[in-house]
Amino acid sequence: MNKSLSRGAWLVFAVLELALAMGFSIPQRAARAQVDNWQLTEELDPQFAVDWIQTTYDAVRAETINPPNSARIYGYAGVTLYEALYPGMPFNRSFVGQLNGLRDLPYPDEALMYDWEVVASEAMRVVLEALFRTASEETLATFTDMRDRSIAARIDEMGEDVINNSLEYGEELGKGIVNWIEEDNYLETREMNPEYEIPTGDPSFWQLTTPGTNPIEPYWGTMRPFILSYAEECNIEPNFEFSTEEDSVFYQQANEVYETGNDLTQEQRDIAEWWVDTPGITGAPAGHWMLIASQMVDLLELDLVRTAEMYAMVGIGVADAFISCWSLKYQVNLLRPVTYIQEYISRRWTPYIESPPFPEYPSGHSVVSGAAADVLTDLFGQVVFTDTANTYRGLTPRQFYSFEQAALEAATSRIYGGIHFRPAVENGVRQGRCVADVIRNNIILNPVRQGE
Repeated sequence: MNKSLSRGAWLVFAVLELALAMGFSIPQRAARAQVDNWQLTEELDPQFAVDWIQTTYDAVRAETINPPNSARIYGYAGVTLYEALYPGMPFNRSFVGQLNGLRDLPYPDEALMYDWEVVASEAMRVVLEALFRTASEETLATFTDMRDRSIAARIDEMGEDVINNSLEYGEELGKGIVNWIEEDNYLETREMNPEYEIPTGDPSFWQLTTPGTNPIEPYWGTMRPFILSYAEECNIEPNFEFSTEEDSVFYQQANEVYETGNDLTQEQRDIAEWWVDTPGITGAPAGHWMLIASQMVDLLELDLVRTAEMYAMVGIGVADAFISCWSLKYQVNLLRPVTYIQEYISRRWTPYIESPPFPEYPSGHSVVSGAAADVLTDLFGQVVFTDTANTYRGLTPRQFYSFEQAALEAATSRIYGGIHFRPAVENGVRQGRCVADVIRNNIILNPVRQGE
């Protein structure tokens, strides 16, 4: 017999909102009146959630997952963590009914007791195994190991029955999320990608610049967004015209990349290398921002509720940023600076960073950084922090006065690397901020806190 109840059946938040709108005072615990003796998420240590995001990052790196797909993975990982912990968050809302296509999810049996850490770990195992369905046995084993660590950490305190209840519900919830995932058009794009043909016939069109590579995710713009109404919702079209005339704006933009690349300072080189976020060497650009988010847990002494909210919101931000960005990339289909510079300025010029195999406009780093930085600012305000995401590569940590400063540096790094023109960077950040605006205006996780 299915022990779970439909989460869609819970109308408590609608009732509370109506009462609040009418001026009545509602005791906070009324939002959780259905199961008063359930464990509270805020009482659990958030470190296991940090460890799960790190495990996800490590898996993305080990499997050399490309930038758009890695963002998708982080998005679903954040939502999974949040939804697994949600029953122990009496003042919060589920993502059900808020995210595109997420119509319902299993809910725990009111008559049973659960440990939300074990629920979350089992749900994460199920979801990540689905997302990494072609991964190595070594990578897949890390998900089981993480789940087993949670069991070992919690069984003495919670007992075998509670752990078994938690595993059963975690698996059921994970399968419910996988069902939602399977409707996002990812599998369809696997069949479409090999059929893509790079357009030709115009000097402004993008050309592959790296031998032996194929265009990365040309149909990513057809993916179902998490919260955007459609992929083009935040598009910022190019505000320039292609030209080869030396007095044209486009030529001057290319010349800026050329001259900057010829005279990089050590600081500019450091910036370019810090934000390069190459798949296989790192957990990709979206992963860099997930690790920045992880650093907030200790820095701001976040409890598990705030940690779960953060990972979910940042994950959604980076995921939709890449859908937004990639949709416009393959519509504009603009050539990379190296192609233009070698054709019209200097035949032997090469960029400091190798140009990746997808069109130039807009800059993916810029869009994802603009989105992630604004989401984090919405959550925590202006925070002074030290970014340690790439210290494992032997690089020196970088200090920032705000998330916005970090985003602008990440964006500008692509000019230093020689792989983007300035408009792709500046408009890219604006496009990412638009994604964050959509999130801010359409997702409510904690009505009381967000209403303050």
